[in-house]
Amino acid sequence: MSGAPIQKEYWNGPVGDQWATHAARIDAMLRPMTDDALKRAALRPGAHVLDIGCGAGATSLRMAETVRPGGSVTGVDISAPLLQVARARAANTDAPVTFVEADASTAQFDQRFDAAFSRFGVMFFEQPSAAFANIRRQMRSGARLTFVSWRPVFENGWAMTPIEAIEPMFDTPWTPPNPDVPGPFGLSDPEKIERVLSQAGWTDIAITRWDGHNIIAGGVGLEESADFLIRIGPCARAINERGLDVAEVRRRLVDKLAPLHDGTGVALSAACWLVSAAG
Repeated sequence: MSGAPIQKEYWNGPVGDQWATHAARIDAMLRPMTDDALKRAALRPGAHVLDIGCGAGATSLRMAETVRPGGSVTGVDISAPLLQVARARAANTDAPVTFVEADASTAQFDQRFDAAFSRFGVMFFEQPSAAFANIRRQMRSGARLTFVSWRPVFENGWAMTPIEAIEPMFDTPWTPPNPDVPGPFGLSDPEKIERVLSQAGWTDIAITRWDGHNIIAGGVGLEESADFLIRIGPCARAINERGLDVAEVRRRLVDKLAPLHDGTGVALSAACWLVSAAG
């Protein structure tokens, strides 16, 4: 993930620890849109790539294989727990990948890149235009940017279904995330994406709808699916912010998900933007 000091604190606390613990399940859940985003990036051998908000390193390691021989990937993130997982994953490989703990919105690198990529890592910038301008300055002439970001929360069943299950427990009404505030849905408005990238100097901007499913935790049992949602995503945030009783949350989630579990997992709708631009 990438962002300002408040984001750094967030991703280096309990949330970062949970994401690190469940990294493999998160990677499995996000595999479908990741595959399509990487196809859109169309990386070639010899390319040097900046992976923005690389998290636990799954995308960095995949791209490192694609850019062989002669290429490299630099994964940058503000979360020490997630980077610890990324480095552990890379330790037993010869992948041409380096992980850097830094904020991509301001970080300066000792090399220039042929491409920048991000899987859900660019929505957390406090000043997105300035951040994307800084990223562009780290690129070589003709470089390409590719990222995937969430569409509005109401289009994403993986976010709304758990909230609907536990909303009767709230003592004040639930309000959707503000698309102008850094967070998972901070780049859910395509007009904002176009404006921010244009202000940052990116050109040839293309924004494409992606619709599919998140199979919760990559496909696990009913109770495991509920436990995952208690720890990861909007439901976990609501529990923390509202002080909800976890046992009651779990009961409501199991009841809500039971009709949706097909014996192998729970598939909830996912709606994203696939974005590309030229530096």
